[in-house]
Order: sequence, then C-alpha cells, then structure tokens
Amino acid sequence: MTPESKQIEQQNDLELIERLRRGDQKAFARLVTLYEKSVYRICWRFFMNEEDALDAVQEVFIKVYRAIARFEGRSSLKTWIYRIASNTCISIADRKKREKEGLLKTFMTWWAGESQETPEEEVLDREIRDLNQKMVAEKVAALPEVYRMPVILKDMEGMPLEKIAEILDVPLGTVKSRINRGRRILQESLQACVQGRLE
Repeated sequence: MTPESKQIEQQNDLELIERLRRGDQKAFARLVTLYEKSVYRICWRFFMNEEDALDAVQEVFIKVYRAIARFEGRSSLKTWIYRIASNTCISIADRKKREKEGLLKTFMTWWAGESQETPEEEVLDREIRDLNQKMVAEKVAALPEVYRMPVILKDMEGMPLEKIAEILDVPLGTVKSRINRGRRILQESLQACVQGRLE
C-alpha cells in the first residue's frame, strides 16, 4: 500500500467512525460491506465450517457496533475489527467447548442412571459409556434439531412433558413422539459406533 492510499484509507476510516458514532445506519451498512468478506474468511479459517463462521461474523459486527464509541484509533479500523474477530472466534470456541462438556457430562450421568435393562443391554450401555467423549458429544450434537431439544429437556434436564410442550410450543403428543424418535436415533447411532469398535 502506498503512503497516499494508506492516508486515504485512514481518512475514510475517520469519517466512517465519526458517522458510526453519530448512529448513522448507512455508515454501519458501509462498514459491514467493507469488512464482511475478510472477517468471514478469518472466521471460516478458524472454525472450518460455514455455520460457526457466519455466527461469529454476526457477533463480530454486533461487538463492533457496540464498541465503536470506545475505538481510540491506536490501530487502523481494519486491525481493530480483525482483533475483535479473532477474540470472538476464540470466545465462541471456548463457549462451545464448555457447552459440549456440560452436555456430555449431563448425558453421561443420564445414560449411567437409566439402567433398567437386560444384561446384554447393560453390557452395551457400559461399552457406550466407555466411548470416546468427543464421539458421544458429536452424536448428541448431531441429533436433528427437532429431536435434540426435546431429548435434552426430558432426559437430561428432567422436565415434565407438559413443560416441554409449552417451551417448544407443540402439542404433548408431538413432544412424546419426538422424544421417542430422538432416543432411537441416538441409541442407533451410539450402537453403530460400539459395533464398529468391536469388529
């Protein structure tokens, strides 16, 4: 970048920042247009998946919008936004890790406490509990969303069916069928993993 173009960029940044601080929505749209692709690239490279990258990009620009009044200009606007993007990616990854660990712990506790089965099923349950924690977390997270939340609310959170129906805003019968189907999918998925390891 030539000194002249750098100076033009700094001047444009200063004007944009002033407009943003005044609450100019068009200025914010301009900021997003200018930096969205590069912020997305950073986030995508961090997460290596589109869904998490898009979530991160949205969170980055929310943080930028809320913090623009505190921008001191010690670095370029671009550098400041990239720093926010980097910190946001790390923060989201940490949050997701904690959520998965909590979900895994809850699931493993639930799975261990639900043993009123035949001896053969109990052996299978023991093998399933011994599965790699990451794999179990992935299987729980991989349940289709329509089944994941009802299973979590009922089997892990211990909520009554009526409360789940209220939370999800669906009929009681729908809740019951989603829980049963979700349990079957989860059990089949975990059994397939165990069978694969035993072979």
